Amino acid sequence: MQTILVPIDFSAASETALVYANKLALHLPAEIVLVHSHVGATLTPERRVALLSRLEALAERLRYQHLTRQSGRRIHYHYHMAAASLTDSLEVLVSGYRATLVVTGLALVDCATATAAGNPVMLLPEHVSCPVLIVPPGRHELASEVVVSGDFSRLDAHQLAPLTSLARTAEAHFDLVQFHPPTSTGLVPLKKALMAARAAIPNATVHLLPEEDALEDISELCAQLSAQLLVLATMDGCLVRRFFNPHYTQTNAYHLRIPVLLLPTSTVPTKACCNQCGLRQAAESRLMARITNVTF
Repeated sequence: MQTILVPIDFSAASETALVYANKLALHLPAEIVLVHSHVGATLTPERRVALLSRLEALAERLRYQHLTRQSGRRIHYHYHMAAASLTDSLEVLVSGYRATLVVTGLALVDCATATAAGNPVMLLPEHVSCPVLIVPPGRHELASEVVVSGDFSRLDAHQLAPLTSLARTAEAHFDLVQFHPPTSTGLVPLKKALMAARAAIPNATVHLLPEEDALEDISELCAQLSAQLLVLATMDGCLVRRFFNPHYTQTNAYHLRIPVLLLPTSTVPTKACCNQCGLRQAAESRLMARITNVTF
């Protein structure tokens, strides 16, 4: 049986994550570990008991949300109190519980200003050894239409095959998307990598597309395909961080409305990348400000 870790801070976002994790737990199947991080004042035995009781009450309240009573009873929960921030303890917990997945609620963060310990931006794939599933607000069913975007020349069947278990049924459709620079001429290796990836995932359609803006291109393609789950497998840690910038709420970007699975393939952005990204975000903010100020 697999294990899913769900960080819980008792916010609406963490409740949404737990509701989705419940559905996955029945489908995989998997057991769920609810993790609460207590940082600051000393955790007294009385306070620890109270927080564990609160975690258990939350799990029991959400156990039957969108599930039948008979199905809900099949979910097994464990509860863990972390004395350190999730930034410091999450990978230890993933290893200790042998977790195959972390499910967390969507928290929009401008990485240029994210400095506080435990910030959600730190729960990204370069910090944990298993995939991280980020669930936005709203009700979400398990996906029957899945988009997988990444560098397939760096992905193998061992990383791709488990993705089929996250879909609603074995007949779920997958779109495998490889973007390339518009001026690129050496596309044969990319085509071969896509075809090899399709061999690992049944019911898959492959797409080899020129890239203008990676984030915009992925989001627009997901909207065109009515994707219910986006799997992002990129080495570009800067791109991953851009995905969850509050800026994209202004355009109601599609990728903020569906669950996004981040495979542990990205690397921490370099200073040069962060500087370039900052310039891009500043330009986008100025553009949005001009659009907002236009009167009709």
